[in-house]
Amino acid sequence: MRLNSDNQSITFETVQLQGGFACYVSGSGDRLAYRADVPDTADYLAIENHSPFWCRPFWGQSLTRLPQRVQALLIRRGNTYTYWLPVCDETYKTLICGAEEGVGFCTYSNCHTVTTCDRQLAFLCLEGADPLALMKEAAREVCRLLDNGLRLREEKTVPEVFNYLGWCSWDSMQIRVNHAGLVEKAVEFRNKGVPVRFAIIDDMWADVPHLNEIPADTEFGKMVSMMHVSTMRAFAGDPKRFPAGMKAAIEDVKREGIPTVGVWFPTTGYWSGLDPAGSEAERQRENTVTLPNGQIIVSPDGEKATRYFDDLCSRIKAWGGDFVKIDNQGFHTRFENVAPIGASARAIQRGIDQAADKHFDGALINCMGMPSECMFNRVSAVCRCSDDFMPESREWFAKNILQCAYNGLLQGQFYVNDWDMWWTDDEQAVKNSLCRAISGGPIYVSDKIGRTNPAILKPLCTEDGRIIRPDESATPTADCLTENPTLTDRIFKIRNRFGQRGVCAVFNIHAGNQSVSGTLSPCETGIGDGDYTYYEHFTKETGVLRAGECLQITLQDNDDFRLYSFVPTGECGDTYPGRTDLFMGVGIRETKRESD
Repeated sequence: MRLNSDNQSITFETVQLQGGFACYVSGSGDRLAYRADVPDTADYLAIENHSPFWCRPFWGQSLTRLPQRVQALLIRRGNTYTYWLPVCDETYKTLICGAEEGVGFCTYSNCHTVTTCDRQLAFLCLEGADPLALMKEAAREVCRLLDNGLRLREEKTVPEVFNYLGWCSWDSMQIRVNHAGLVEKAVEFRNKGVPVRFAIIDDMWADVPHLNEIPADTEFGKMVSMMHVSTMRAFAGDPKRFPAGMKAAIEDVKREGIPTVGVWFPTTGYWSGLDPAGSEAERQRENTVTLPNGQIIVSPDGEKATRYFDDLCSRIKAWGGDFVKIDNQGFHTRFENVAPIGASARAIQRGIDQAADKHFDGALINCMGMPSECMFNRVSAVCRCSDDFMPESREWFAKNILQCAYNGLLQGQFYVNDWDMWWTDDEQAVKNSLCRAISGGPIYVSDKIGRTNPAILKPLCTEDGRIIRPDESATPTADCLTENPTLTDRIFKIRNRFGQRGVCAVFNIHAGNQSVSGTLSPCETGIGDGDYTYYEHFTKETGVLRAGECLQITLQDNDDFRLYSFVPTGECGDTYPGRTDLFMGVGIRETKRESD
């Protein structure tokens, strides 16, 4: 394999790794383009950074058709897989893109004054027969080579708050979130006996005067557009919706039975930054920059960014807040020609992490932060992995399950993937709840006031609200990787595990809603081959599979789905040992089956 460029200043250094190599790039310019000579035609899966904030899967056979912002590429030729993983180093960021020949790369600084690329780690390339193992090994090598504090998910501790069932205000009240509504929802959970243990006060509780001028019947897309051009006047509760202040609202929510409360805010203060005439802009004057378009946002300087996030988080802590959800993290293109992308990302992400560690013992949900500059410069544990939940939309379900499951292959190696909020009275509620149960991430709903269905939540947690979290971020099984599951006649399988106990959720997401079939073996869930006792949650089917045997599964339509759990027979004989009333009951080591 050769690396080529039309730019004679570009030089490459390769370092051999087990099963492949790492490539370092040097050269002159703020944008370096080059390519690797590989055959064009093959089945592949690309993880595409399709917006400044999110990633999604992309499938194809011709590498010339690759999107322009690919953050991971898995190529299959026969039984051999090649995995390409571009990275963001301390100054320059690398992406894969379509090229007329081979695999194209772009390594860039996002800053025209930074024109010396001096031995920046650009990408890794590994080859082998097990694609899931390749992706894990590549993530491990990236952590070692970057040596910047990046760690694998398995090396991180999930903050205790996210071990319990939660609720978020966004889809319930959106920008009209208010003190009275938060309290009313807390009372509803208490009266219905739903053990919600945390609440997120989401967009937008703060003083953004323009929001109160948006009519209640404004179409959603128009409302969002108006939000995105608004600025924040003060980092304090909106005086109309929170007349007693944020401290009083948080105290009242806790008094009504939700013991832990978090507060949402975007990196930029609000979507278009800080109001230049507002008190917050004055308070943060030394910690912000004014962009050419007039937006006032946090500075990409490390010391200033640290002060900025420390100040915001310290005030939330003083109100009684217990954690934060920090949004709009993939905003670094706004720093074009202000700071190099690797440096701005490291400053912002470290400022966020340090503030969360100092004030909330690391309790933080990172959001809208899937571009590689965020991913490779963050050390905290929990990160969203999909576009926003859209209630009452069957089309959205297929989009979400694809995004979240395939993003588990990349972001999920480093972080606990958060599959976002959902509704218990949505027509996709059971499928959404199953996805969150197997996801390995936090579980929180966003039901409107009066609309929570307690029965939907019962399979997700124990009586005290504790969820049963698998060991990993859920991913598709290996045989589902390089073909679009909405266009095949095969079942779509999402896997996870609890040690040597496996779980697999099986779906029909065919775009034409036709019947799909396939097989499932225990070893596909990430556990070893051998004899296993299995249990299917919805049909109650149970049995034993001997080494090498598999289940034959047919799902008739998009509303047909299954959940299988596998336990080594040497551990339990032919009797399934988990709680059958819980989706992830196999993660609770019971000696007898509980009644449904």
